[in-house]
Amino acid sequence: MPNYQKLIEETIKSITNQFHRKPQNFFNEHEFHQYCYHRFYKQKEFTEQFTTLDGKKTNILKPEYPTIARFNRKQIKLNPKGSRSKYDMAILDPEFIKANKYISVTNKNIRYSIKKSDTDTDTNNLIAAMEFKYITTHSKAFHHEVKYDLFKLSQASEAPLKYFLLFSNTREREMDYFKGLEIPKGIVVQYVTVWDDDGEKKMRVEGKIIPNFSN
Repeated sequence: MPNYQKLIEETIKSITNQFHRKPQNFFNEHEFHQYCYHRFYKQKEFTEQFTTLDGKKTNILKPEYPTIARFNRKQIKLNPKGSRSKYDMAILDPEFIKANKYISVTNKNIRYSIKKSDTDTDTNNLIAAMEFKYITTHSKAFHHEVKYDLFKLSQASEAPLKYFLLFSNTREREMDYFKGLEIPKGIVVQYVTVWDDDGEKKMRVEGKIIPNFSN
């Protein structure tokens, strides 16, 4: 089996390098998400086809993949009667695809979803769950979105690898996005910002920690 973690992190590095070269290339978060999907799709390991238990073929790379957990987004907490959310991108486990029917693999209907038990360490629905955030202008609303996405990933028991990636081409009041936040255990966080400093393009990459803005 391919080393998916290595492939994921190499692809993240290539996205980071492209953002450094062309930080103004993306007008909005949707366009940036499309580019991230494109970079992953170019890796043949993520587009390899696997067959479900009922004979349907699909690959492991899935944007907007539904969560198992239900949430109260406004209060940022679990709610058994709340709405399911979606991961910006998920890498499905090939063994999960091969062991289940297509309706369970798509995970669209909760009645057919496969719920991973906390004591089940042998199987996973996903290899990885990922959230991408792209900031072009300052807004305090991003603080709530960052906090919610981190909480969502913290509840992703179906995914052993969890990534939160925030890219920004502005440093304006960036501390507002992270004030008072703690990174839940098991989530890899990377914050990348590129900005213009008197005509000179600069980049800072911070990983696995709440950014240190004293530098």
